[in-house]
Amino acid sequence: MADTHVRTRYAPSPTGIPHIGNTRTALYAYLLAKKYGGEFLIRLEDTDADREVEGAAEKIYEINEILGLIPDESPTKGGSFGPYIQSQRLEIYRKYAQLLVDTGAAYYCFCSEERLKQLHENNQFAKYDKHCRHLTSAEIKKQIDLGAPFVIRAKMPETGFTTWHDLVQGKLSMPNSEVDDKVLIKRNGVPVYHFAVVIDDHLMEISHVIRGVEYIVSTPVHLYLYETLGWEPPVMAHVPLLLGPDKSKLSKRHGAKSVLGYIEDGYLSEAINNFLLYLGFSYKDNSDLLTLPEMVEIFDEKKIQRQNAIFDIQRLNYLNSQWIKRLPSEELFHRLSAFIPSDWPDEKVKQILELVKERMFTLRDFAPAAEYFFNAPTVSSESVLVQSGHSEEETKKWFNIAISTIERLSSTFTSENLHHELAAAQTTSGFSPKEAFMSLRVAISGRSATPPLFDCMVVLGKEETLHRLSKVFS
Repeated sequence: MADTHVRTRYAPSPTGIPHIGNTRTALYAYLLAKKYGGEFLIRLEDTDADREVEGAAEKIYEINEILGLIPDESPTKGGSFGPYIQSQRLEIYRKYAQLLVDTGAAYYCFCSEERLKQLHENNQFAKYDKHCRHLTSAEIKKQIDLGAPFVIRAKMPETGFTTWHDLVQGKLSMPNSEVDDKVLIKRNGVPVYHFAVVIDDHLMEISHVIRGVEYIVSTPVHLYLYETLGWEPPVMAHVPLLLGPDKSKLSKRHGAKSVLGYIEDGYLSEAINNFLLYLGFSYKDNSDLLTLPEMVEIFDEKKIQRQNAIFDIQRLNYLNSQWIKRLPSEELFHRLSAFIPSDWPDEKVKQILELVKERMFTLRDFAPAAEYFFNAPTVSSESVLVQSGHSEEETKKWFNIAISTIERLSSTFTSENLHHELAAAQTTSGFSPKEAFMSLRVAISGRSATPPLFDCMVVLGKEETLHRLSKVFS
């Protein structure tokens, strides 16, 4: 690796918002490039125009921006190896396709769509039967002169094996007899993935290709094209699949969605990056909170795991809760702004945030946890009596004692003073600490679980605290 200038790429298709697995690939490609002082680029593979989704390209860029996976070269940033959008490189692909035909490494195929459909009627996985592979020059010329539509196919070896060393999977080998003569250029002159990716990776001087294991079956075609064009192939690294906890294919029912979906749900970009790193890569016990520069520092491409990774949303929840606790208060408050009503006063939100962030898993947890500070809940006397465990008369007496105690506090309305004075009052009330303070808690919040009671009273303020306590039995 020391003699190699590392250049990696993330090459999504704008046919939708990238799946979380695609984003993990982007992260690994970024980390590898940055570890060795190389470049990370984004290239859009947009040759499947029929499936392209409007706005998908912008979402791709947005995800990388959010996670800090900033490319050195991209369609929006430019660079010395552009264009970085495949639809703008069609003439380049046609040139190399013709070169392959001229050298006998590829051939024209005039088979109709109807004929190809018939081939697959009995077996959807059947390979092309190579009907046009051995057409004579005269037969080819005749078809072209007639204007017959054609595709260009790779003339794959029919014997032997394609063997290579994969950076993650180790030594891999596939019999050439099992490899199809893949289409390289479609009837409309547009390249397919198998062809364009090879041309682009070579011309953009990509040194390492990181992609999912599902692309292993395509590798013999890619390596054949490199060989026939006389090019050195990049290092291939096929990373494991992401599976649900039940070890089935990852889907929405496992909590999987795009990065943008997680951001909308209140997850932090730092937690998402950590979570993605640990899906196929192990560092210590996979619980360290690592910034992106720290991830670059510890990343080791040789330690990417071969076995499929298990996607566990609870793991993401844990990492996110830890990052919420770790972020500086001002930064956390800034991130929170999109998840709270705009009319909630900033200073009060900051006070509450310090109380509840220990209990938060996502930023969305804040508003429900803080609602009662801004809007007085409807509290029934019955719910208070359940917590006090005493009669209504006895509980009213305790509330009157608590109210009188709080009223005596003037400029010393602090959590410490409230604790000291109310604890002293409780010892002579006939109530246990739990009975006394749980009844007060429910009275001011409508809830049996809140941050520390006296901290809550301070945030509410003396006047509002007294108002809520007085209202229960009024």
